[in-house]
Amino acid sequence: MAKIVHITAHLGAGAGKAISGLAVADKANNRHSICLLAEPQRFNHIDYCRENGIPVHIGGDLERIIAENDIAVINWWEHRSTDALMADFPAVDCQKLVWLHRNGIYDPPLPQICLDFTDNFLVTSEFSKEHPKLKNAPLVYGFGNFEPLDSEYKVDYSQNNDFFTVGFVGEPKYKKLPDDFLDYCEEVAGAIPNTRFVMAGEPEQALIDNVRDRRLQGYFDFRGWTENVRELLTSFDVFGYLLRPNTFATTENAVLEALAAGLPCVVSREPLGGYLLEDGKSGFLADSPKEYARIMKRLHDDGGLRRRVGTQAREYCAAKYVTADNVSRFDDAVAALMDNGHFPVCGECGPAVCITDPTEYLDDCRHELLARLEGV
Repeated sequence: MAKIVHITAHLGAGAGKAISGLAVADKANNRHSICLLAEPQRFNHIDYCRENGIPVHIGGDLERIIAENDIAVINWWEHRSTDALMADFPAVDCQKLVWLHRNGIYDPPLPQICLDFTDNFLVTSEFSKEHPKLKNAPLVYGFGNFEPLDSEYKVDYSQNNDFFTVGFVGEPKYKKLPDDFLDYCEEVAGAIPNTRFVMAGEPEQALIDNVRDRRLQGYFDFRGWTENVRELLTSFDVFGYLLRPNTFATTENAVLEALAAGLPCVVSREPLGGYLLEDGKSGFLADSPKEYARIMKRLHDDGGLRRRVGTQAREYCAAKYVTADNVSRFDDAVAALMDNGHFPVCGECGPAVCITDPTEYLDDCRHELLARLEGV
């Protein structure tokens, strides 16, 4: 049983779910604790950990905390506090590991500060393995102890209100959404006049202003922060999840929860949509506003299609995203680190280097890339 401290800026949002859920799910195998570098704004994941016997330190003597553990897991998503820690890490005897909560391909590519800190990484998406320095990194999804079959799910696929509801849960902000997001929405509204886009999450003012400027207010319902996501999901007819082409996205818990809820999901094809669902089976992938609108129109017109795809989505999610398998991969990584001090690395690429242009390493290091999952 290894002693593991997860060091993180905070326990909010998706990373908080990932860290807290894994620590609780794995507590029979390893001794976990969590150290926050910043003052928390929300306490739901902190309370959950403490209720389940996982100590959570807010500040404190970081050097002492690290020295008391076998492994320090730095949870990275480009927060200045974790970058500062890696740049000036205490000189203590422990193994170092970085768990990436961004894909490391885009926005930003895996930075030099991480590469200088350690060769040992965990990734939260298959897409990350297209980075030549991450191709051997163990995959530990960021869904915590999510159990798809425990989710509330749709039973009635009829449109049970006056609107065709296209739902979204996450961050309604342009750092996540594509710049032409409203082109997609406008195309759908033109094809399906009774569309209503329900956006759960705190929207940025720029998006609200753009909706108003394009006179689309009647099509949008901004719900803000919501605690009961599962109940909200079952009220949607479909789930629309559009991403920037250079997104930092990774596990994407919102999509997993929508799949588990039996929702037909329509997701951006690039860059990682094919890793999230099976196009035409457990959901749909779209490349353009017109394709997005065509798919939405098909789903609007055919309740049987919504039911078939929603049912397959739930089955696919339950088969792929299994907490016990995720914990097992984490435990294997911990064992390798304790036994050898590192994970396997590529013998051909040499030492880690700073990659700033993804197109360069995709061209120069083809032998390092894992092929995308066939048919996904």
